[in-house]
Amino acid sequence: MTPLVNAMTVDVEDYFHVSALAASAPRERWDGFETRVARNTGRLLDLFDEAGVRVTCFVLGWVADRHPDVVKAIAARGHEIASHGFWHELVYDLTPGAFRDDVRRSKRLLEDLSGQKVVGYRAPSFSMGTPSAPVSHSTSACSNERPVAAR
Repeated sequence: MTPLVNAMTVDVEDYFHVSALAASAPRERWDGFETRVARNTGRLLDLFDEAGVRVTCFVLGWVADRHPDVVKAIAARGHEIASHGFWHELVYDLTPGAFRDDVRRSKRLLEDLSGQKVVGYRAPSFSMGTPSAPVSHSTSACSNERPVAAR
């Protein structure tokens, strides 16, 4: 019998980053909000250690920039670091170039802090694959290749 394989992922972002709060918590005000991400991520890492599980953490670049020790702790405890973009912007609101810049900025920072190669990406609010942001124009954003033009 093949053992059951489970996957666990976590978005490492703060409460004010979610798209549903964009009108009440615009990016320009993020630095003024109380941040809870470091404390809450630490609690989750402790739970994962107790359970003996390894997870993939989709870390927002803004979080990594302001809380580099969070990224370092995730990596040091054996978890995979992946990108959640830098600004938590909806992919379908970005041009292909802006999307590429956002992902590359996040990827570079996460790799520098973690010492891991970042290969995973999760779109904020699952905003990929819509007619205005086809997956085809964004699949190579993390590489050094030019993306395929959207048709």
